[in-house]
Amino acid sequence: MRNQIILVLLLQSLMSQAQQISPCLRNFEESYRKIERNYAGWSDKITPKNQVKFDELTASTRTAAAEITEADQCYFLMNKWLSFFEDGHLFINIENPYVKPEPKADLVKRANKVAVEKWSGEQAFKKSLDSNPFKNDIEGVWVSEDGAYKVGIVKTNKRKKKFTAYLLEGKDELWKLGREKFELKETSPGKFDTDYLYADFTKLETFSRQVKDFLVIDQVYKFQKVYPQNMEKVTNEDLISRIPKYRVEKISNNTVLMTLPPFTQLDAADVVQEMVSKNRNLLVSSENLIIDLRNNPGGDENALAPLYPYISDKQPIVRKGGIFRSTEENVVLLNHELESVREFPKYRRLLEPKLTKVISEMKNNIGSDIQGPDKVFQYISDMQNPKKVAILVNEYTASTAESVVLEAKQSSKTIVIGQKTKGLADYIEVRDWGLPHFGWRLAFGIAKSSRLPDNPIDNKGITPDVKVPKREADWVGFTQKYLNR
Repeated sequence: MRNQIILVLLLQSLMSQAQQISPCLRNFEESYRKIERNYAGWSDKITPKNQVKFDELTASTRTAAAEITEADQCYFLMNKWLSFFEDGHLFINIENPYVKPEPKADLVKRANKVAVEKWSGEQAFKKSLDSNPFKNDIEGVWVSEDGAYKVGIVKTNKRKKKFTAYLLEGKDELWKLGREKFELKETSPGKFDTDYLYADFTKLETFSRQVKDFLVIDQVYKFQKVYPQNMEKVTNEDLISRIPKYRVEKISNNTVLMTLPPFTQLDAADVVQEMVSKNRNLLVSSENLIIDLRNNPGGDENALAPLYPYISDKQPIVRKGGIFRSTEENVVLLNHELESVREFPKYRRLLEPKLTKVISEMKNNIGSDIQGPDKVFQYISDMQNPKKVAILVNEYTASTAESVVLEAKQSSKTIVIGQKTKGLADYIEVRDWGLPHFGWRLAFGIAKSSRLPDNPIDNKGITPDVKVPKREADWVGFTQKYLNR
């Protein structure tokens, strides 16, 4: 009886101690274990040279985590620890990541630097506009596609062909009536270098196109002119091929532009396949194809595959398999994924062969690394066009978007144009594991690229074959000229 009482007291004591451990510390300890045991980059990232520094950071993180109970503070603390690995594919996966609020004074300071025109309202702007008989087509009242903004655009510098858009309706105490929203500098008819101000008054340098009575600002908004209504209206064809953010457009007699959706979009591969299928005649009748992958964060590695028959130069494009870290927990992750994809015929066809092979190899080699299978894209075609394929990239082209750029470069047709990419494609096959508290999941790569260690791109990026000058806003126009030189 006495022994039973002692056992009960011991269990109660252990339970009490467990309850006293902070939720942040539990999440941290679980994250440490998962990463150490399963992350493909562990042995590359934690080395004898940095072990002491890493251990010191880990110890200080443990100490701080033990005192934290709030999710946001825990998030910032763990992100600081995770940043040691310098791998954007190693992260806490939550729906709405926490952001440290900016001091209001900083926002006000930026706002006060932005010009305000003393319009008394929309009618006063129209009256001033009507008094000018030499208006440019771009001058007038424009409304954003979602109705959130109504702006008045007027010429503000005749010599430099500058136009400024001012708010005709106030939004709040900072975004007041008459505040400048964006500035346009005409570089050629209907094309503008653009400085656009976000809601927090930070500036985006971008490019705008005027398509009849629409103004398309890259990465931001589409505006439609509502006064004066003196311009040709866009047609249905314009709305299909010239206005959409993601589109196929014949921009000259020998060049087609394809602006693709982000590969994170769930149906990205299907959307690209549909774009290709509907526009096959355009593709095979054009010497030049421009594929716009700017600002593409990656996602579905198969999203660009529908274009490979047009990119390939009759030599196969080979997707090298990753080098997987074989652990029991990684086998569990892939088994769960295999069970899920078997419920969907399309994904089963695409993913089951690879998953089955990798799982089998892992089970037979626990504690080692195994080579994942290659995928060969073989095309035998007599297509004469396109002869040149330019892929546009920038600092926000990342992850699998970078990987497919490297795959496309296996073809002699391919030219990469733009600026250096983000550099986030060395540790791949990202999966996530649930953490004990806050509903968080920990994401990490369970494989590394077969390019390693000889050709890493993490935190370095892909250097384009042709760099777009920093002051050039019309990247598509620049690329078109380069291809036709």
